[in-house]
Amino acid sequence: MMDAATRELLRGSLRAVLAERSDRPLTGRLADLGWDEVLDDDAPGALRLLFETKGEALSSDDALGPLLVRAIADAVTLPVPTASAAAGAGATVVLPSSLHPDHVSAHIDGDRLVVEGIVLRAPDPRAPRIVPVAADDGVRLALVAEGELADQSIGGFDPDLGLVRVSGRAEASTVTWIEGPDATAAWEAAVARGRWALAAELTGIARRVVADAVAYTLEREQYGRPIGTFQALQHRLAGAHASVVGASHVVAEAATTGSPWAALVAKSLAGHAAEDACTQAQQAYGAIGFTWEHGFHRSLRRVYTLDRLLGGWRDLEAEIGLRLQETGTVPQIGAL
Repeated sequence: MMDAATRELLRGSLRAVLAERSDRPLTGRLADLGWDEVLDDDAPGALRLLFETKGEALSSDDALGPLLVRAIADAVTLPVPTASAAAGAGATVVLPSSLHPDHVSAHIDGDRLVVEGIVLRAPDPRAPRIVPVAADDGVRLALVAEGELADQSIGGFDPDLGLVRVSGRAEASTVTWIEGPDATAAWEAAVARGRWALAAELTGIARRVVADAVAYTLEREQYGRPIGTFQALQHRLAGAHASVVGASHVVAEAATTGSPWAALVAKSLAGHAAEDACTQAQQAYGAIGFTWEHGFHRSLRRVYTLDRLLGGWRDLEAEIGLRLQETGTVPQIGAL
């Protein structure tokens, strides 16, 4: 496990990598840091730091896609091309474009696989798409070959993120299938890993939002004194900060344990905390926060977009409630 000094050194290196203006995939640029050795030393800590730093930097690099593919590849016996500096971007996981209760992005219609989903950044055209499909006994994973599906860039609410719509129909008989318990376990592992990674990124954004708002309140004056001296704003921003800190502790636990339950709770708490941070920051900024010239809208857009991936916080909160009702118990998350 990394000590505090190593963690800060790595944070600085990650900031520099994420600030690069380069067409090279993030995978290749991280390889220049000796990323594989860093992961061997402390994978949960390094990945959490990557996504937190990515959130603070509002980076649009795709770190989530390779993470999901690796989670699936680690759980199945069928070879799945993963990202590397030599092989390029590797396979791409097609995420659901809507809040489907099973979090899948395709269905079977007769003898065809109908796909409607999204990916972060344009996928490698030479590599297969991994598509989760609902099955009676869980989830099936379809590996769809190149050329079977169409890619279309999405402007959307956060055009800087570079979302791409993946859609089309493929003959089910030509698709490579991963089925049974392995497929369900692989998809559950990918969703859990993706949720805590997104939660880490959301807490990184929220931390930046609160810090920027606090700095603004110390500079902006009304009635001859900084607005940061007004108790109403102090309480708003202090509450937002507390929510972000609380969510980050659950994210850390989810990253360390790999628990799907902890990841579910972490994603819900982080999405809620990030949205609340934006709400309270808007109150601090007042009218200037609504302008295009002010940078706050970039954070707000990114929060709302990332929160919708793999389940928005409101939907996950409802899912948590249903599970608690069904089981009649409250699972403990670490020492929390």
